[in-house]
Amino acid sequence: MTKEKKLSLRIGLLAGITSLALLASTAGSLAWYAFSRTVYLSFVGTSVATSSLLNVGLVETSEGEPSFSADDLVTYNLEREEATEGTETKVVYWSKSRSGISLLALRHYLEKTDYAVDKLHPVTTGSMDALNDTDPFKLFRSPEVSETEFNHEALKGAYSVLPLAFRVINEDDEYVANRNVWLTSAVVSAEHDVDSSVRMYIEGANNVLVKPADAENHIGETKVGGVLSIGPGEYYDFGSDKKEYCYGEFEVDKDSITYSALEESEYDVLDNINGVSDTSQITTFYAKHYPGTLVPDIESAVPKVQEHYGVGKIKPSVNAEGGFYVDSENGNGVPIATTTADSKIGFATFTIFVEGWDHSIIDQNAGYSFNLSLNFEIDRV
Repeated sequence: MTKEKKLSLRIGLLAGITSLALLASTAGSLAWYAFSRTVYLSFVGTSVATSSLLNVGLVETSEGEPSFSADDLVTYNLEREEATEGTETKVVYWSKSRSGISLLALRHYLEKTDYAVDKLHPVTTGSMDALNDTDPFKLFRSPEVSETEFNHEALKGAYSVLPLAFRVINEDDEYVANRNVWLTSAVVSAEHDVDSSVRMYIEGANNVLVKPADAENHIGETKVGGVLSIGPGEYYDFGSDKKEYCYGEFEVDKDSITYSALEESEYDVLDNINGVSDTSQITTFYAKHYPGTLVPDIESAVPKVQEHYGVGKIKPSVNAEGGFYVDSENGNGVPIATTTADSKIGFATFTIFVEGWDHSIIDQNAGYSFNLSLNFEIDRV
């Protein structure tokens, strides 16, 4: 028996952050959803590291006119396949050269499907479990001042979606069934902690939310409830009743949250009520209480959390023969796609977005870029 080897499939993404309203924001709070900040995302292509035995394709999701016409297939060197997954037939586009989908083909595909091609707007999932195999995944748009509930679904153009197909082909050019595809590396490199805001939701053999900048084998959390300074000025937002707004989700009913007045000396002073790590500048998460306002007891209300997997929790363990496996003892190993006997093609959809509740999403970080590199592996046949 020959020793199994692994193949790597690398997808690279390049992005930058800018603020269209940064000059206009100098008199107000500097952060998050308050201004027209966008994230620029551009795909730099895909490639197979060692051979053509592991291929990646794009799955057709548009209704009506196909994403790639007959002429487009020639232009981008693609081939079209009707693949069966159970009782469903899916159209998959593969690179004829088996060297990966080109940058231009990826951009063409995203334009046709109306998802973000090169601009991501901060959105939020609200509270959710990291491993989410039951509830439908939704992204919600940024709130406006006093809009305390996050129940407006985000537009498709605010985030990017890549429905990927994986096939394993042996030396006889036959599809190989019963192979797991693993995400073995997700590296985000960025300036000024912008990398912290990037999230990926993967829907495939397992449905899991991943924070690429978190390399640990654990479940991390992001609070999705708090007081915010979205409106103009350097104060937390409040209503006509002088109560500060409680944005997002909490473990208790908002009507039961208790409020209290501060000492006079505690007003008009920066207060880290949200527990941010960087207190060197005013942001939406770090601001002042307007004189005379009533401040909620956030600690007792308990903000809900968005859970995410660290990359180390998804990575498989490796046995003495070099094979991958789920390590139940250490709690890691989550295959993202599987080639089955029915279809012999594995499917996984990647939703890539910027989490607005992450404390790194502030205007002071506008203009900084990040790189995201994903690495998939599968045991060679």
